[in-house]
Amino acid sequence: MQDGSSHLVKHTPRIAESWSFLAAGALAAFYLVTSVYIASQRLLRFDELLTVHVARLSNWATICAALAHGADGQPPIFYMVVGIFDKLFGHSEVTMRLPSALAMMAGLLITFDCARRLTDGLHGLIALSVLTCSFLLFQGYDARPYAIYFMLAALALWVWTYTRDGSVLSAMSFGAVLFLGVTFHYYFVLCLVPYALWEIIRWKPWQPPSLKLIAGVVGVVLPVAFLSRLILRFAGQFSPDYYAPPSLGALRATFSNFFPFGMFLLAMIAIWIILTGTSDNSIALEPMPSGESVGWLFLCIPLAGFILAELKTNAYVDRYFIGALPGVAVAFSCCLWRHFHRASLVSLGIFLFLATSGMVNQAWVAWHPDSVNYPEQTATRQFLKLEDTLRSDGKRFFLFPNSIIYLQAEYYCKPPDEYVMLAAPDGL
Repeated sequence: MQDGSSHLVKHTPRIAESWSFLAAGALAAFYLVTSVYIASQRLLRFDELLTVHVARLSNWATICAALAHGADGQPPIFYMVVGIFDKLFGHSEVTMRLPSALAMMAGLLITFDCARRLTDGLHGLIALSVLTCSFLLFQGYDARPYAIYFMLAALALWVWTYTRDGSVLSAMSFGAVLFLGVTFHYYFVLCLVPYALWEIIRWKPWQPPSLKLIAGVVGVVLPVAFLSRLILRFAGQFSPDYYAPPSLGALRATFSNFFPFGMFLLAMIAIWIILTGTSDNSIALEPMPSGESVGWLFLCIPLAGFILAELKTNAYVDRYFIGALPGVAVAFSCCLWRHFHRASLVSLGIFLFLATSGMVNQAWVAWHPDSVNYPEQTATRQFLKLEDTLRSDGKRFFLFPNSIIYLQAEYYCKPPDEYVMLAAPDGL
């Protein structure tokens, strides 16, 4: 009887780990399916239309030429990837957004595994659920590079944390991920900041930087140098009048924008911890692992972005720092594990609360796909409903209140037949 009990206790953690993989896969599948559904129900917004027009150019040379003349502000490889999906699966909203949905799912699973290896399966699920309570979900049904940016940031953290220090192959892998990240978004260079800070904090006299950090520096410098012509051309044309310049107000709002309901979630978590009646004797605080320390340093990415925007780019937008999310999620789950891994009821309740919150929010958007804050979608849909009536009445001029609605209507309306579409000056 005793041997049987010991056997059961020995295998319980392994069973729990297996269930955590199944739960992570089910959650990731849920967000993939719902993101694809939401993508099929929403009109392409202004920035996404830029993606469509550039991605459908004839070849990579034409794409680079268009970007060099300010057609859009992302590196060319993103449009090439979207263009491949467009050619393989046909022209549709889902096709243009599918790379983002797949990247978001992959990033969720990478972050889960990153936290799981530092803690356990349950706390890996908490890290995944933290991400689903952030502004990440919008990027899963948006035809822009930010979900891919997020996925590569998660992969860089995984490589940094779980590959062997001092290994040339590990260093090359880390540098390769950062290289690829910069080719999808220029602000990905900021993802090097937490690792550099971590090494500076731990630096001792005459200690050289690690091979991984050296490879990371090379990984961000090479694509910046290679794409410098596009970067300088776009920055010279648009940075002085960019619509989102840096400000202290924008910096302060960044962290709350990462997690729109963050204070509510933290309040509910605190209440749950108290309600479980966890005694002080059941809490044995473990030392902070290096993976958690690096994760908390991801909070410095928006600060570095603010400095960069002030010094050079004049562009400060929350989504440019989406690479901070994997580190924060992993650090939060590690912190909970250090405090409550001997009080599993606390962590289980937190996971269920965060997972439910993220799923309810995603289900609400799937039920009301136009509820996301883009009122131009409603105006465009109203025009499309009236288009046939207006044309049959012989109307020859259609005037739209701003250029955004005009571009959406122009993309979705039927081919012109002796009528002219005009946009009023923005702000008129």
